[in-house]
Amino acid sequence: MKKPEFDIYQVADVSTKYITKEDGSLIDRLGAPSHIACIDPEDAQSGSPGDIFAVLQDSRLHRKQMADLKQFGFSKAFVRIIRALHRQRIHYVRFDAGSGDADGLPEFDW
Repeated sequence: MKKPEFDIYQVADVSTKYITKEDGSLIDRLGAPSHIACIDPEDAQSGSPGDIFAVLQDSRLHRKQMADLKQFGFSKAFVRIIRALHRQRIHYVRFDAGSGDADGLPEFDW
């Protein structure tokens, strides 16, 4: 029997220090555009270890995604991150307070 082969997609790991406090309150809201998952915490006190968003790669769908994110209330900083990931052809992003640094992005202290 042949071993199954799978497509592999990159997931960017972005600290929530690069999004605004308002973005932080929006990322886990029901109906947030492109939000596809919230990773369950190991225990109830630790909080969520990340929210995952899809970064649409089709140009037409990506433009709609940008408009939807803005309309939902996401900041320019959040939209900038999604746009940069699109340019780098990264399909998914996980936002988490414990993620690493990303050069070239402004930081928000919240």
